[in-house]
Amino acid sequence: MPAPRLTEQLGRFLDEGRLEDTLQRDVQLWRFERPEFVSFTTLGLSELDIAALKPQELVCSVEHGQDGAAAHLVRSMLEMILETDRGLIAPQLVPAPEPILADTRITGLLASSHPYLDEAFEALRDPAGRVQVQIITLLPLTRAEVDHGQRAGEDALEALLEDTDPPVLDVTRT
Repeated sequence: MPAPRLTEQLGRFLDEGRLEDTLQRDVQLWRFERPEFVSFTTLGLSELDIAALKPQELVCSVEHGQDGAAAHLVRSMLEMILETDRGLIAPQLVPAPEPILADTRITGLLASSHPYLDEAFEALRDPAGRVQVQIITLLPLTRAEVDHGQRAGEDALEALLEDTDPPVLDVTRT
């Protein structure tokens, strides 16, 4: 795996980063901070033998002060991926029957592209332009957003989020 190149790419888009923890199967949890938001990412998931279209890493960005939420969402999704040995497909709706963050209305995630970073962030490419690692963003969703995604599909949900521009990095939104 191109770990130094991947760390460099994450830092280029997400700014200052540091290792926070080592999780299951030696996947690392990193924290990055920009003036606009904080992000938690995996580093090492792409090295594991899981069923996925491309090797992948996870990222979740939230407002400052909501670090615990982003770390929890990345950890939880990583656990689900490792339990099933199956990665995500973007876009992919991951609903939950109850709030997945205490004292919030967040009841699901959308595996998608990052709402505030350009397309170059979404993949680490080799010199020939082939995707080596896909970077999948986990967007926290409210019950209404999850319900819309279940009724209309992931593409329609992405369009709704783009059109209405809710504060998707705020896990306390209603």
